[in-house]
Parts: sequence; structure tokens; C-alpha cells
Amino acid sequence: MRPVALVTGAANGIGLATLELLHAGGWSVAGVDHDREALDAARTRHSDANGEILLLEQDLSNQSRLPELFHRVLSEFGRVDALINCAAILGGTLCLLDLDIDEWDRVYSVNLRTPFVLMKLFASHAVSRGGGGRIVNVTSASAFRALNTKPAYGSSKAALGGLTRILAAQLGAHDINVNAVAPGITNTPGAGRKRNVDFSMMEAKVSSGPQENFFHRVTEPDDVAAAIQFLCGSGSRQITGQTIHVSAGAVTY
Repeated sequence: MRPVALVTGAANGIGLATLELLHAGGWSVAGVDHDREALDAARTRHSDANGEILLLEQDLSNQSRLPELFHRVLSEFGRVDALINCAAILGGTLCLLDLDIDEWDRVYSVNLRTPFVLMKLFASHAVSRGGGGRIVNVTSASAFRALNTKPAYGSSKAALGGLTRILAAQLGAHDINVNAVAPGITNTPGAGRKRNVDFSMMEAKVSSGPQENFFHRVTEPDDVAAAIQFLCGSGSRQITGQTIHVSAGAVTY
């Protein structure tokens, strides 16, 4: 029987790369996103998946519908063995003085509240069937450095990292690993293509200045997906409460 993963933000970027890598590695995957056009493209791309990929359209900012979503995945596959929280929004405001409470709440709703609700649903399911499972949260390098970044986004990702560590301590007794990955500047629609940011601008950021990394190259979604795949596999059995930085050294300790 193939293990089953639930991936949010799965229509493009890191989420889609994760869905595809896990599926290629023997998983059945349920992917969730609000982007209908991107979902339709992903469905076409994986039309031959023989029922091993389920792509669902849902607005993840509506937490009241998350139990329905989770049970839809259970009805399709019978179980969920891994939860990967990739979905996030950047928000549009850089300066604190211009940031209003509605935007703050919207960013925190998707970036923190939704992962919290899904982790609660996943943990309840995992415990009810005797324990075991993997949770991987996608945070951000911006949560670890004093950068002039969007306050709501950066702080929501820092909070998600803190929640990752707390839940690792709580869920370890149930054999549930809870970890995170923290990408640096990554070539995703959210970071570039949908906002008409030229790839050369991202390359310039990672080549010099406060966001420079050791390789002077932009992270690709597959780089992050590979770390997520590792954290979902048997080789990470003794790893929990950790954050793997996929930022080419932009964040080091």
C-alpha cells in the first residue's frame, strides 16, 4: 500500500514540486490549492496518475472547511501519513506604518492558522490509528534574519517555526515527526513570475547584499521538495523539531 501525503499550495512552486517528487517516490498525494487555472494544468499534467494524485480546489483561508477537506482525503485514500504545509501568502505591504490589521489577519490566517488546524486534524487522525506520521512545515529564511521584509509574512513564518518545535515535543510520544524547511529566495510564482519580477533580479539579490548566499544562485522548488521528501522518509526517523535551511547558506549557525 502506498503511503499518503496531503500537500497544501500544491498547484505550483514548492507544493507542486513536492507533490510530484513524493508521487515519483511511491506516495499517493492529495494536493490542495485555490488557483483553479494552475490546478487544471496540474490535473492535465498528471492525467495518467491512476488515482494516485487527487487535486482539490479550496480557499485555505476558510478554516471552517478544513475538516471537510481532510475527511475528503480520508474518504479517497483511507489514511494520511504525511502533512506538508506549503501554502502561504506574502501580503503586499513592506512598511509597518502602512500595514493594516486586515492584511495582517489575512496573512496570519493562511500562513499560521490554517497549518495549525490541519496539524490538529492530522494528529488526531494519526493518534486514532495508533500513531506514526510526518509533518513538514515550510517556513522561510526571512523568519531567521533581520531583513527589511514584509512584517506579517516574516513574523508568521517565524511563528510557524516555533509551533513546529512545540508540536514536535508534544507529538513525539505518538511517533509523529514534526519538522520544517526554510527556503531562501526561491524561483516560485509567489516570489517572481506572478509579480513580474525578472529572474535576473532574484539572481542579483542572492549574489550580493543582505540576502547573498554562498552559491550565488536562486533556490529552485525541486531543491526544497527534496528536503521535504527526506523528512517524510525512513532516513529521518530520528529527526524532529528541526528546521532544514534550503537557502544556500544565506542562513547559517
